Amino acid sequence: MSAAHHVCVVDDDQSVRVALASLLRSFEYEVETFESGTDVLRWLAYNRTACIVSDLQMPGLSGLQMYQGMLDMGIRTPLVLITAYPTAGVEAKALSMGVRAFLTKPVSGSVLEMHVQNAIAAQG
Repeated sequence: MSAAHHVCVVDDDQSVRVALASLLRSFEYEVETFESGTDVLRWLAYNRTACIVSDLQMPGLSGLQMYQGMLDMGIRTPLVLITAYPTAGVEAKALSMGVRAFLTKPVSGSVLEMHVQNAIAAQG
């Protein structure tokens, strides 16, 4: 699997995970899905990906807590956060931490694709 075309999707809602994974696969990304921030952090300890698309609010670790865990591990993989409950304060914090995009659900496919492409391109 080419890490350059690999995206991880993290969402506690299975239907959202499946929909996001299907959408990203339609853009020819290889996709790995996770239902929690803890699961993706375990996976990242041994694997690499080009970008992570994650829900903000999840049981256990939030998307921001997961990202802080990545940073603490020295992992600088770009993160695109998606939330149904956006607030200016959380968005400002996310962007100040280095999150690549802060999107509101429902997200259009073309907007998500653009942000994932931009996040991956910025890494290269």
